[in-house]
Amino acid sequence: MRGELRSTETRESEGSGDNIEAARQAAIAALDLDGFELQQINAVTSKATGETTVRAVARAWDTRPHEATGSSYEDALRAFRESVPEGWQAQNVREVREG
Repeated sequence: MRGELRSTETRESEGSGDNIEAARQAAIAALDLDGFELQQINAVTSKATGETTVRAVARAWDTRPHEATGSSYEDALRAFRESVPEGWQAQNVREVREG
């Protein structure tokens, strides 16, 4: 089995402002997006005056190839899944037949 692993590392920040757009900009500015992509922004608090706090979440772009073998498809798939390290998730898993 061959596939790709993607990092599950995330970064979060909060930002506040007089309105939701100002809060959004503050939260994004507080994130170090080098090697990360913005995933979502959620309102944390909002007041009747318009003052808002939001939380921004970014996820790492890091990927790497991953491979495992077994005597059968089921064994190879199990070996692939069981060998994924903590902090990573499997993507694009495919069977490769050699010979």
